[in-house]
Amino acid sequence: FKLAPSLTLGCGSWGGNSISENVGPKHLINKKTVAKRAENMLWHKLPKSIYFRRGSLPIALDEVITDGHKRALIVTDRFLFNNGYADQITSVLKAAGVETEVFFEVEADPTLSVV
Repeated sequence: FKLAPSLTLGCGSWGGNSISENVGPKHLINKKTVAKRAENMLWHKLPKSIYFRRGSLPIALDEVITDGHKRALIVTDRFLFNNGYADQITSVLKAAGVETEVFFEVEADPTLSVV
């Protein structure tokens, strides 16, 4: 003997639940919907331009100065720092009034796991 489902129980046979659509036979299954709280996404803001080709340093330095940046962090490896390449950049930035710091503890040609 078969009975047509009575849609008077609410959602599921336990009743007492509510949904945001018309109640149908699929809602008589005993299942519970749980909302998960999502944490705020972490983000990192990058500069509008990244220069990496040979000869792009004067253009990049000009952009830093003309955009009115007040601080700069130079990340390099120990070899380039010891050979004075970072000093060429810091001297231009300091002359323009940009506060600079140099971080030179980067491994030369780092692997992906180091980055």
